[in-house]
Amino acid sequence: IHNSHLLTSFLHQLPTPLPSEPLDLPPSLSALKNGPVAQSNVLSPNFDNLSLSIDPFLEKNCDLLLDAIETHHSENNNFQYYQRSLAREQQKIAAWQAKRKAENASRATLKQAPLPEDEWQRLFKLPQEPSRLESMLNTRQVEQYSRQIDGFVSSTTGKMFAVKGNLLPGEATE
Repeated sequence: IHNSHLLTSFLHQLPTPLPSEPLDLPPSLSALKNGPVAQSNVLSPNFDNLSLSIDPFLEKNCDLLLDAIETHHSENNNFQYYQRSLAREQQKIAAWQAKRKAENASRATLKQAPLPEDEWQRLFKLPQEPSRLESMLNTRQVEQYSRQIDGFVSSTTGKMFAVKGNLLPGEATE
């Protein structure tokens, strides 16, 4: 059963009887969990919420997200290779066309027939553009995994920030 925040606040404001004898500090966390006050009071904190274990669903989604990012990176590298190859071929074509124009100009001065300038299409083959469908699908997959992780990680992130000062030496705030 989930209570609204207003109801929870109201329940915490209800008067509860004070213990008849003074309470000693518990020697350990397990003693605190099993203490008589924690077991008898419904509003006492639930220590199970402080568990730092990461859900297997979240762990699996993180692994899948990393795999999808690696695939996206390799697809991006393939597209960049295509662009570099295309630029090289276009430079070769431009150089060939400039050479052909110069050759035709020299032939025109000698009153010879000019050579065809569209012959480059038979001599040079432009690289084939890679499919963008894989990249688009992979990008959508990365977005979906990110949304699932974002929606699921809020409780775990809060716990991690709560204990950060105790986990990292020298990071404790005063």
